[in-house]
Amino acid sequence: MQIVSETIEIENNHNPSVEYIEGELTKRNIKPLRWAVVHVSDKMYTLSVAKIKE
Repeated sequence: MQIVSETIEIENNHNPSVEYIEGELTKRNIKPLRWAVVHVSDKMYTLSVAKIKE
């Protein structure tokens, strides 16, 4: 088992919430150990996500 970190982008809905972000991660089959918003633009949120690599 290995923990990997990756950067992903999701659409900026202009109303960020934990539920929205975790819902978008679930749609991409990502089960994060942790996530953080690292950049915000008009169109995208950039997230740093750590997950277990199987």
